[in-house]
Amino acid sequence: MSEHSQELSGRLGFGCAPMLGRVGRKASLRALSIAYDNGIRHFDVARSYGFGEAEALLGEFLAGKRQHVTVTSKFGVVPPRNTRALSLAKSLARGWIKRMPGGRRMVHAASRVALSQRNYEVGYARSCLEQSLRQLRSERIDYYLIHEPHSPEVLTDELQRFLDGAQRDGKIGQWGVTIDAPEIMAAPLVQQAPAWLFEANLNVLDRLHTGIGAGRQRFLSRPYGGGPDSLAAGAASRPVREAVDKLGLNDLSEQELAMHFALSLAGEHGIVITSMFSEQHIRQNLALLERYRALGERGRALAPTILGGASPRPCRNGPCNDMPAREPA
Repeated sequence: MSEHSQELSGRLGFGCAPMLGRVGRKASLRALSIAYDNGIRHFDVARSYGFGEAEALLGEFLAGKRQHVTVTSKFGVVPPRNTRALSLAKSLARGWIKRMPGGRRMVHAASRVALSQRNYEVGYARSCLEQSLRQLRSERIDYYLIHEPHSPEVLTDELQRFLDGAQRDGKIGQWGVTIDAPEIMAAPLVQQAPAWLFEANLNVLDRLHTGIGAGRQRFLSRPYGGGPDSLAAGAASRPVREAVDKLGLNDLSEQELAMHFALSLAGEHGIVITSMFSEQHIRQNLALLERYRALGERGRALAPTILGGASPRPCRNGPCNDMPAREPA
C-alpha cells in the first residue's frame, strides 16, 4: 500500500460495537482482517461491546500488530453477565429474529435494556482499565474514554485525577469523553478532556457547530446515522442544499455527502468511526476518502458551510462553553 493510501485510510476508524453482538466471531475476525489489510489503523472498542467480550477478540486479532495501530476503549457502560441464556439470545438475534417483521427493532430494544446500567466511580474505572489492558493484550490504551455519561454530576474531580494519573503512568495515551448532549459538553471535566467522541451526521446538524472539539483529538461516529431514509432527508435539508449549491458540489451522492461532511468536520487529524463488516463497505468508504481528498478546499469547506446555516440549539442553562451562542450546539 502506498504512503498516500495509508495517509488516507488513517482518517477512518473501525467501529467494533457489533462484534460478538449482532456479528459473530468468525465474521468479526474476517472484517478486522480486511480492514487492516486495506490500511485501517485505528480500532474503536469499549468494555461493554460484545457484552464484555469484544476487547478480547480485538486483542487476539491485534497480536503482533499492536505497534502498528491505535486503539480507543471506553468505560462506564456496564456489560451484563454473559450467561448461557444470553449467549443463546445473541445467537438467535444474529439469525432468524432479525428477519422477522420488526425483529431488528426488538434486538435493538433488548440491547438497550441489557446495557442500561452505568458506573462512573473511580474504583470501577480502575477495574475496567486493568481488565481492558489484559483483554487487549496491551500495556497501554491510546485513547481511554468515559462512555456516554448520563449527567455532568458523574464527571467528578476524583475521576479526572484518576485519568490524569493513568496517563502519567503510561497506561493510557490520552483520555476523553463520548458526548451525546450539550449539558455533558459544558461540564468542567469535559472541557479539560484532550479527546472527544461525538456523533456527526446530516441528521444531527442542530447539535453541531464548526468549533466542536477544537484543539482536541476528535473522533466522529455514525457518519451514516439514521439509515438510508434519514440520510436522504438530511441531504435534502435546506442547509445542506444551500451549501452544496454554494460550493458547486451538487453531483455528490447522499453517501458522499455524509462521509465528506464527517471528514470536513473532523479536520485534518480527526478520525471518522464507522462499523464496516463487509469488504464492499470497507472499500466503499476508502473510495469516499479518495474522492474527498480530490475535492481539496471545497471538501474541507463543506461542514463549515453547512453548519453556518443550521439553526442553533442552546444548552439548557445558556450557551455551552466552547459553543458560540450564535452557532448550533
